[in-house]
Amino acid sequence: MESLAHQLPKKYDWKCVNVKIRPEELAILNQRLKLYGYETLGQLVRDFLTSKFPPITEDRQIQTMDNNIQANGLKTAINGPFEPSFYKYTDLEDMFSYLLTIRKYDKHNSRCLVNYFRKYRDVFFGPTPTELLKFTPHKRSWILQGMRHFGNYYYYKVNNPECRELIEKIISRYGLNIGLDMHQKIYIVDDNFVVSKIKDLMAIQGEIGLTVKVGLFSGLREEEIIYIHKTEVCNNLGGCSCSKLHVVNKSNGLTVVIINWFRAHKKSYFTIIPTKVWEQFRNVTNFNNTDIQIAHKLTKKITDIMFVGLRKIHYNVMSRAMGMNEADILAGRAKSVSARHYAIYELDRITESYVQAWSKFGVAIS
Repeated sequence: MESLAHQLPKKYDWKCVNVKIRPEELAILNQRLKLYGYETLGQLVRDFLTSKFPPITEDRQIQTMDNNIQANGLKTAINGPFEPSFYKYTDLEDMFSYLLTIRKYDKHNSRCLVNYFRKYRDVFFGPTPTELLKFTPHKRSWILQGMRHFGNYYYYKVNNPECRELIEKIISRYGLNIGLDMHQKIYIVDDNFVVSKIKDLMAIQGEIGLTVKVGLFSGLREEEIIYIHKTEVCNNLGGCSCSKLHVVNKSNGLTVVIINWFRAHKKSYFTIIPTKVWEQFRNVTNFNNTDIQIAHKLTKKITDIMFVGLRKIHYNVMSRAMGMNEADILAGRAKSVSARHYAIYELDRITESYVQAWSKFGVAIS
């Protein structure tokens, strides 16, 4: 008898849950059950307990994740299985198009941001986003940019800002942006070091040397250099507001190029460049990112400076003879009101400061 008792099925402590409805509502209940694919109320309750019903909308998923990031920094468990999917079915090509056409990023950066989002979204929105901390600050910065741009894209598509807010909370909660702020660091650059590097850069000859000189003298970003080469020049200098370039040649051998090209937080108002270099650059038949990559490899080999570093050298030189506001305008970091003022009223003075700045580092502008 004892062995037989062990073979009897285990008893469960079931609870009976009753629901009271009016007699005339019974037919409506049965109709509703069939509408959602259920034969009995018990089947509906079973799927409800296992989170199969009702389907969790994207808004509810975001709210649920948000609620589970507590103010005291503790992550609580969600009752029942829950796996957010609002980010998994993103149209990546549409997101790429959004970054390209709406946010005005160049093609390379847009593709990189989409790829970083695609590759690391499961980790970021998963149970252990701290896995991202094992990556280098440079790579982690790209990942977080990809996630933030997804938040902007989500808001653009569905007009729901909660996704952006959730992303910022995840970043803050897990300290994913710790160590990424490079702007607070102080760099000491010796003038002799700058003179030496400028001398080596100016010695590069040929079309590669021309590309280097454009980057060095203009201080523009890589995509901005490509932009000023391919964009048509407008001859109307009487306050024209078209999207073309407007070029002003000065008697001191310099050319002022009004650009007015803005992409998200990156702005380019105008630049100054020696007229000879500008004319040679515009006469180049084909110019694209490949030319810049070739120049980058050569500058890295000869001077151990990346092509993007030419922009820093340019700012360093300009700040020696210009006020900080003027140097910031050329770097695209000033308010548009200030840039417009200098473009209209102070071109002669700022070009003279430009000549003086380069002369301090042994470069004669003629």
